[in-house]
Amino acid sequence: MTTTPDPRNGAGPADTVFHAGRTVPADQAALRVDSMALRYGLSVFEGVRLYRRADGGLRPWLLAQHVERLRSSMDAMRLPDPGVDRLAEIVDELTDLNGLTDDAYCRISVSADGPGLIDAPVRSALTVTVRPMGRKRWLARSEGMRLHVSGWQRPSAAVLPTHAKSISQYAGSRVALMEAKAAGYDGCLLTTPEGHVAEAPTATLCTVHDGVLGTPPLSDGVLPGVTRAWVLAACRTLGIPAAPAAIDADRLRGADEVFLCGTGLEFATVRAIDAAGVREWPASPVTGRLVDRYFAEVRGEVPATDVSWSPVD
Repeated sequence: MTTTPDPRNGAGPADTVFHAGRTVPADQAALRVDSMALRYGLSVFEGVRLYRRADGGLRPWLLAQHVERLRSSMDAMRLPDPGVDRLAEIVDELTDLNGLTDDAYCRISVSADGPGLIDAPVRSALTVTVRPMGRKRWLARSEGMRLHVSGWQRPSAAVLPTHAKSISQYAGSRVALMEAKAAGYDGCLLTTPEGHVAEAPTATLCTVHDGVLGTPPLSDGVLPGVTRAWVLAACRTLGIPAAPAAIDADRLRGADEVFLCGTGLEFATVRAIDAAGVREWPASPVTGRLVDRYFAEVRGEVPATDVSWSPVD
């Protein structure tokens, strides 16, 4: 498994980006200060990994599923389509223009870039950046995370469209994360009004009990992650029993294995939940099987798992 660290530590845009119909230097890609995106958080986005394949090529991973979720997010937030059918072409162009040959990360956003009151007609702008990105330290150095079960909640579907990957969803998550880090944790888990554990601010929660993988159901307001969909599909390929199921704090702390997954994070094993250590860390055998399979697939060493993304379980 490749453990190349992130050469830029997750910071800094690429030199050339796509914005509002053209490729421009990153510092020329801007939204108006009075845009509806900045005033009201009217922007949705996707992150897509690009992986160096065993044959030397650099290809986006699960791009079709990410585009499908992006369209779902645009529909939920009433954002008109600025031309996302061109994304594969745009990503290839930016990869070439920026001279990328190794693992990278693409951020795609659709934002309301015109001015107006909250109910004004929307004009959307498509922005795409591609920059180098290797492994985060959780994989690069086999570190385990310490997580805090936060009192901050994931908004319910009665508050926001929880299946939409909208920037408006992340303000509260950021507060929860900063609070947990100030207390000495590596991250946190948001909860639901019903007292279930939902997800991390930017990643899906998965647990293993007696060899069975569980992850909170989408009905608990969690984002329908593309990597989450891959994990559930890959479990079928590997013969690992898996199903969405509600997780409360006691069940979480009694898990044999706990890990987070997501496009940017990829995978991170969890060594402790609050003061409770995770029983099978650092061995984490089920997590390890999934991580090994993931990197074998993204490198093109084994056939890719057939992944269907859906906003409902």
